[in-house]
Amino acid sequence: MEILKLAVSGWFARALAVAARLEIADILDGGSMTSAELAERTETDPAVLHRLLQMLTVPGVLERDGEKFRLTEAYAPLRADHPFTQRHFAVLAAELYDDAFAGLMHTVKTGKSGFQEVFGDSLYGYLETHPETADLFDKGMVDLATPVAQCLLGLHDFGAVKTVVDVGGGSGGLLPGLLAAHPGMRGAVADRASVCTRGRTALERVAKEDVLDRIEFTPSDFFVELPAGADRYLLKNVLHDWTYENCVRILRTVATAMADSPADARLLVVEPLVENDIDGWRAMFQAVACDEGTTGLDEPAMRRALEEAGFTVESVGQLPTQHKVFESSLRVS
Repeated sequence: MEILKLAVSGWFARALAVAARLEIADILDGGSMTSAELAERTETDPAVLHRLLQMLTVPGVLERDGEKFRLTEAYAPLRADHPFTQRHFAVLAAELYDDAFAGLMHTVKTGKSGFQEVFGDSLYGYLETHPETADLFDKGMVDLATPVAQCLLGLHDFGAVKTVVDVGGGSGGLLPGLLAAHPGMRGAVADRASVCTRGRTALERVAKEDVLDRIEFTPSDFFVELPAGADRYLLKNVLHDWTYENCVRILRTVATAMADSPADARLLVVEPLVENDIDGWRAMFQAVACDEGTTGLDEPAMRRALEEAGFTVESVGQLPTQHKVFESSLRVS
């Protein structure tokens, strides 16, 4: 029976994604409805939707009271209006990322990218030519970043910070929470030109106008050059996409940018590391979908990369989101 549960788990992920795309959590809005009522609202086949709803009671997404279904509290982040919504990332993981895992055998046998094998391109190359998926990816990254920002505020003192650069920050999901808490702070997202073009639109659903006005998007290549002179540089969920050698290259670009920063400037690397067996799933995703040859970093490797790039690690903190935060200063030569 345990084998069966694991073997069909992908079906439940797809069912979750379909429910998210149909906005069922939003339609229920804390209440309950029959499958017929939901079918009418979602313009779906009533009999088949009923089976989908039944299916989602198994992992506890929905619960049933007679003929009516309601969303359970644990899955409230499926709602678009939830402050820490995970709706878009749930769809991204169950669709694009799951499709990439069709290349898992290729990765295991060769060590090469399963994503490249399935789609004929790297993840970021694919996003450049598939705008609808890129939009979903942007929103999914904002979903992941929003709760991290709130946790980071509790760990690191941004009180005296005037400028912060989110390196490889995508649509900038980390910045609204930080800037909302510090009205005197301004932020910049340094990422690919296409991402910067889409950035403001992706943030409009999670940030107020006064916060958006303090965020700029700066097209950048973090292997070449980044905006210089900021008080804080952030790298969240960036380095785990790359091999160790490329991590050092990225960090050296940050170090060059920080050469013009105040003496008390800091780099904050925020990463979910691969240090225990339970982290193996994350490492496997990196091997399948990220920079070819990427298999995850642990704390000693991260420290080594930072030091090799010219930084001194001042402290290492732990967030409840499973991220470690490496606060580093630029080493004086």
